[in-house]
Amino acid sequence: MRRSWYNSQLLVVCLLAMLLSLGFFPRVQAEIAVLPEYKKVINIASADSRPPYILPEDRSGLELDIIRSAFADQGIEVNFQFSSRNRQMLHFEQHKVDAIITVNQYSGVSGFFSDNYISYQNVAISLAKDDLRIKNIDDLVGLSVVAFLNANNVLGDAFHQMTKKNLSYLEVSPQQKQNKMLYLQRVDVVIADKNVFQYLNTLIARDVDVSENLHYHMIFPASDYFASFHDEKLKNSFNQGLKNIRNNGVYQQLQQKYIATVH
Repeated sequence: MRRSWYNSQLLVVCLLAMLLSLGFFPRVQAEIAVLPEYKKVINIASADSRPPYILPEDRSGLELDIIRSAFADQGIEVNFQFSSRNRQMLHFEQHKVDAIITVNQYSGVSGFFSDNYISYQNVAISLAKDDLRIKNIDDLVGLSVVAFLNANNVLGDAFHQMTKKNLSYLEVSPQQKQNKMLYLQRVDVVIADKNVFQYLNTLIARDVDVSENLHYHMIFPASDYFASFHDEKLKNSFNQGLKNIRNNGVYQQLQQKYIATVH
């Protein structure tokens, strides 16, 4: 019995020695050591201002609060960095930030795209008294049109082609200039998200009369937007947090808070 036990122990020792000589255990340890540490605070590039979605003065807004809530669900804190679109993209490509938000397939951004976390409903807006018949994007050719910055790149190929044909097409910033130009009858049509346009009306009401009736021409599909990440694991964490806040009602509460206030 003692000799059998001794032989068994000797066999175990020999097997361990063979595995060590092959470098098995060091290789396992090395693989564990290189796993990235879980980040608890991340930096995200955001637009300067896009109310009610992005309100930099309060570091809030529907879009920012959705992202903050999704990451909070995963135990991650978010620091937003506000800048122009060109600077956002530069900082992202230089890895000065962990993510960039409000991007889609037309934005020209690399990285790992998240699930859709917000959709904008862009529309063509005209004064009702002008009685313009705008049923599709091609109907904008021949009209004076003002849009938000980079609209010609993010609203799809048909819109991009229209901007090339239309000599009276313009993009402006800050975006409330669009509203003023429409009410002062300096342009025929504004291209904007409906909620953004209505919110900006509250900011310019002292300067211009915003009581004119409007026509909202639904010539665009809803625009789905995403966040892009350098780290795929961080993207996965965001997606999980987003799923959770949609399931527990937080997402819907944020929509009610911000969208209801502009009507």
